[in-house]
Amino acid sequence: MTDHTAIRQAMAMLASPHRAVIYRAYYLGRSTAQIAAEDHTTERVVQSRLHDAIRELLAHLRDVRAAV
Repeated sequence: MTDHTAIRQAMAMLASPHRAVIYRAYYLGRSTAQIAAEDHTTERVVQSRLHDAIRELLAHLRDVRAAV
């Protein structure tokens, strides 16, 4: 399994809000300040969501790699 495939599978396992914040930050290149402005929230809230999302993604990556 390639890294790309493992990441795609792990991303698919994320809760929708977590998948969205990772996509916007890393795939679209938006800053936490930009995401906060779009969501009408604080940058701290976005940072917290992103932190939680990355932790969930890493846990799913471990699960995906263990299943191989």
